[in-house]
Amino acid sequence: MNEQQPRRRPPAADDAINLRSAAVAVIAAALGAIAGGMAAWKLPSDKFAWTGFALAPLFVLLELLLKQLAIVFGGDRNAARLTLAGALVVGFYAAWFGVRAP
Repeated sequence: MNEQQPRRRPPAADDAINLRSAAVAVIAAALGAIAGGMAAWKLPSDKFAWTGFALAPLFVLLELLLKQLAIVFGGDRNAARLTLAGALVVGFYAAWFGVRAP
């Protein structure tokens, strides 16, 4: 049997990937917050169902740029998609409810 130890990346490389992916997630949340603030400002308060249409262009942009953005997540497209879509939604609704709060 071949009992070789798996190769590990140096810790500095992992830290850089984590910092870069966190920075990209913060940028995604900021874009979501901008869209959420604009939607809360423009849409009537009884049109909550329309908020999904404000997020649609950001999701399309995410899918178009996913190959490039997955690089900062170690090439894992699913992790990039889940993290960035979550950041977009959290930023959007944080701004939405922040603007709409009485």
